[in-house]
Amino acid sequence: MNDTEDPVPDRHDPASLVRRDTVLIFAVLMDDTPEAPFRAGPLERTWGRAHDRVVSTAARRTSYTTTQLADLLWTPTVRWHRDVADPPPCPTGFVLNAIELVGLDASALDALGSMDVPLVANGVALLHGTLPPDPPVRMPRTLQECSDVNAYRSDTGQRDWAAAQLPPGCRIAVQERKAVHCTFITPSGALPPPYEEDVPGWELLDQWLWSMHHATQYIPSGEARAQLDGIRFPLPHCVRAALGSRGLTLVGVEPEPARNYYKGTSYHLATFYADALALARLQQIMLDAFGSEVARIAGGEPRRREVAQLERELLIFRRSYWAATFGRQESVTEMTRAWQRAAGLPEALQRLTQDLGELSRQVQAAETATTNASLGLIAAVGLPLTAGLAVWAGLPSAGAASLWRFLLAIGAASLLLVTLFPGLRRLFVDLFHRRGRPGRWSRRRR
Repeated sequence: MNDTEDPVPDRHDPASLVRRDTVLIFAVLMDDTPEAPFRAGPLERTWGRAHDRVVSTAARRTSYTTTQLADLLWTPTVRWHRDVADPPPCPTGFVLNAIELVGLDASALDALGSMDVPLVANGVALLHGTLPPDPPVRMPRTLQECSDVNAYRSDTGQRDWAAAQLPPGCRIAVQERKAVHCTFITPSGALPPPYEEDVPGWELLDQWLWSMHHATQYIPSGEARAQLDGIRFPLPHCVRAALGSRGLTLVGVEPEPARNYYKGTSYHLATFYADALALARLQQIMLDAFGSEVARIAGGEPRRREVAQLERELLIFRRSYWAATFGRQESVTEMTRAWQRAAGLPEALQRLTQDLGELSRQVQAAETATTNASLGLIAAVGLPLTAGLAVWAGLPSAGAASLWRFLLAIGAASLLLVTLFPGLRRLFVDLFHRRGRPGRWSRRRR
């Protein structure tokens, strides 16, 4: 190598990576409104020079997006934050600098409260910080350990540490295994290799996108190229991105400082980019709850009131959380849509709509059967009774004794009709079978 060639970056040199910004997002269950030191509203970050400084207040975010989105993400009733000046030691080395909590709005909470299934989650937590300055070949494994909140893997202690950062009355959702991550890394010079051994046919940038997105030290397989192409996310200038169900990975193409552009990327990572994935996670929480409630209703005889109420709540969800966009920030809206597709949320919503339609059909069929049974009751009992009483009233010897004989004859005729006509017999059996069912579905809703 001559003096004009750039030195090969050391894959074991921690100084090879400058920025290691990360936001960890996971579902939580909040029983109470967070109190001090948490403050209402979103985390405030600044970007730009003194004469053109941007502060990420709720009002500023709303001015760039929509009022509807502000009601879902940034109002004091759904968002809380606190800065961490003295970060507590983390067993995985994650350096925490801020925490945010985003809860569901009042209508969504009412919908969850009306469901007769256990409440699993009603919000998300965002842990803002940086990955420790580990060697580049260790960085994917480090991200894996930092995002691991699996309750059944206590070897790292990351879940207990993350839970300890939450306010009283707030805990990590039971089903959470991996936090969704937003990660941004930049090199001090040329990108160092992320693997111990070389990967033929893969550019270093693609290696970093793959390894950090999947948080793995395993070398990509032959199918990984097509998979990576499927999760690439277009961003302008000198940042490349991959976006899938595991989260958002940003890698700087140029060395620091990259004309101050990277400062703007870090700002957007902590604000709009994290908000995009937080919104998608809230959508996932609601869809999971709807799915559990539909499964519960489908496990027995559906009732019109239950199905109708669930259809109305799903409609409200579709016109609020699902329809929310980031307005002029079209690329941020597409981030939410991309995560939805990667996590299978559109398919889940479609299945819910179809299942509710089938439940409505079953309810209508059951009501039709009940109506037919009632009409059969009138035909089998009412008509003979009316005719028999009319004949009895016209007899010259009409009296109490003859009335009882007529009533017995009418009862025998009705029983004979039910016995001779199988269709009428099925209507009677169905009618009394429905009326005699246990009261599982008539219990009071919470």
